[in-house]
Amino acid sequence: MKKGKFGKTYFNLEPRITANYRINEVSSIKAGYSRNTQNLHLLSNSSSGNPTDQWIGSSYSVKPEIADQISAGYSRNFNNNNYELNAEIYYKSMQNQIDFKNGAQITFDTAADVESELLYGKGRAYGLELIAKKKSGRLTGWISYTLSKTERKINGINDNDWYNARMDKTHDLSIVATYELNKKWSLSGLFLYSTGNAVTFPTGKYELNGQTIFQYSSRNADSMPAYHRMDLSATYEPESTKRFKGSWSFGIYNIYGRENAYTITFEDNPNNPGTTRAMQTSLFRWVPNITYNFKF
Repeated sequence: MKKGKFGKTYFNLEPRITANYRINEVSSIKAGYSRNTQNLHLLSNSSSGNPTDQWIGSSYSVKPEIADQISAGYSRNFNNNNYELNAEIYYKSMQNQIDFKNGAQITFDTAADVESELLYGKGRAYGLELIAKKKSGRLTGWISYTLSKTERKINGINDNDWYNARMDKTHDLSIVATYELNKKWSLSGLFLYSTGNAVTFPTGKYELNGQTIFQYSSRNADSMPAYHRMDLSATYEPESTKRFKGSWSFGIYNIYGRENAYTITFEDNPNNPGTTRAMQTSLFRWVPNITYNFKF
């Protein structure tokens, strides 16, 4: 290919259609279909060691990802629209999914080296999303919960059968609340809980030339420990003028100091070399913060 010339061009339509039917004054149902394409692809190492995630663009070999999603939902308001409940189910079919070969040498020196370690296939995702909101009063907020499954099927991986995608999370819960103490002060809190990402843990090991070699079974058959944390903050809004409005926010990230797993590595137990121990690395525990916001 000559310098400055286009090597490959992809063209994809992205149709969308949505319908909403109002049953009565407080409830409605909806349904929709959408197609989305993506020319950036996330490569993730499925082991539980140090993450080596990298984004790569579409190329001659790597085609744009295409996702077709259908969904249906129900919405209802309660108590003069002070409360709202939404429920939605969805199914997504994905084309041109990519993943590393078994035993891939993960180095990112050049794009060509990366593409030689890739395999291509399809994916699917489906689930249920629920959200309940309180929209008025001194206490407002919402609770959302998602039950989902995300899988891939790529020839050459997991005996050509479906397996968990790296981003698969069975449960995902969020709780957000804000309480207005008075005209100047308000308190807010956030709680998050989710199932850990799908990973591949070693199932055995052997020694070769004095080095321990770990053996692995099915791709992404295990999960990282569950992730959860709580953030609390207080916001102070002094009296504003017609031209200027400012506020101070004081908060603490991860107030109960949960040590969420960032990576997990495996090594020989120095006290018993015949066994293996898992070593977890965590990042931030408590992170205080002060923020000043203004607008004019």
